[in-house]
Amino acid sequence: MTGLFDALSVLTRIPVPQGAEARWQKSWALAWFPVVGALFGALWMVWLQDVPTLSITLRAVGALATEILLTGGLHWDGWADVFDGWAAPKTRRDEARKDSRIGTIGVLWLILGVVGFVSLWKSVAFVYGDAMIIFMAPVIARTAIAAGLAFIPVSDQSQLARWFKQSVNPKSAVLAIIVTVAVAQGLWGWMGLVGLGLVAGLASLFMAYWNHFFEGINGDVLGATVIFTELASMTVGLWLWR
Repeated sequence: MTGLFDALSVLTRIPVPQGAEARWQKSWALAWFPVVGALFGALWMVWLQDVPTLSITLRAVGALATEILLTGGLHWDGWADVFDGWAAPKTRRDEARKDSRIGTIGVLWLILGVVGFVSLWKSVAFVYGDAMIIFMAPVIARTAIAAGLAFIPVSDQSQLARWFKQSVNPKSAVLAIIVTVAVAQGLWGWMGLVGLGLVAGLASLFMAYWNHFFEGINGDVLGATVIFTELASMTVGLWLWR
């Protein structure tokens, strides 16, 4: 269970037992990333199916608020920060990204992201039989960043790099990918695999761009990737998994 606790401690603000500082082997935390995603997916489905007295817009906002509450806004903060860095001059990209204050561009992209999330969530909710698209979006998003950590160079200046290099077995990302592929295929057959391939391609391009832009993957890029992949998963899901 050490891997699960490590995954929860990195991806959420849920209190978990802390392991010993020295271990004889590296954690398989990345393999548990889809499980953490499934936690959010299950909570989203509760909002979708078990709170019928609220309007669908309020249920979408509730689902979003639940994710923000349990993550401390970690991923949305990363989403705003990378676009702040994008808008800054080349010599100040990292400074703008790391600034605790969100700039104008970051605020605009934050608004766009929230509007996109609520709109897509509502679109999925209005289509009968598509509840599993809601469930799978955060699962696929966490799998995407597990793969990104394992296969894309991590910035040496990032605290994430220290955690990854010292504590994590990168091979565990392969298990996360296998599990997510198997679930998508089980839910939607070959269309699940096609859709997952499209989302994976989009997420890879997104991370590759920011990897080049910031000269390495950092925590903000991975946070932004979670948001981007959730949006992409719901978009592709509406197209292919209806």
